[in-house]
Amino acid sequence: MKTDKINSIKQELSDFSYTLSSFTTESWSQFPGIDLYMDQVVTYLERLLKLFDTDASGKVITSSMVNNYVKEGYLKRPVNKKYDRVHLVTLYIMSMLKPILPIPLIAGSLSNLTDEQKYQSFFEELTKLQDEAFANISGKLSATLEQLSAEDYETTLRLFALQLTSEANARKIVAEKILLALSKDTGKTAEKK
Repeated sequence: MKTDKINSIKQELSDFSYTLSSFTTESWSQFPGIDLYMDQVVTYLERLLKLFDTDASGKVITSSMVNNYVKEGYLKRPVNKKYDRVHLVTLYIMSMLKPILPIPLIAGSLSNLTDEQKYQSFFEELTKLQDEAFANISGKLSATLEQLSAEDYETTLRLFALQLTSEANARKIVAEKILLALSKDTGKTAEKK
């Protein structure tokens, strides 16, 4: 019985590791070149962000979130209730990163991207980093699964999960500090103008 449980867990996590390793972030050119209405935006982004829906609620992004981002100034206003590629990419980035960083910091880090070419270059670099991160963690997960033994599989997996959490926490703290320092610098630069 215990062997069946271990095999089931290993298979589920192995399948997830494969999903991570084969995940490719949507490229700039894959985002629609035509403007979309709110319901189309939400439907489109829900599909793209499925991997980031860790509780399987299907609610990584909602129309209320989008409206709030516009209201707070984190997202430029739609034109004639339609959202363009820059809107979609911005919402994608915000939805992808919001479990880690506060929305104001994410939006602030995107605010200096004043033209579409800069935005595209930034996004392409970000997607490379995200894809590399998924591939890297997939490799670590696969290696951990290969070393599992029937006696201590639960302890090994729990410690691995807590190791990942500790690393994520440390990285989050550093990322926030960097973005806060940059936002202070940007504020000083804006004051000088």
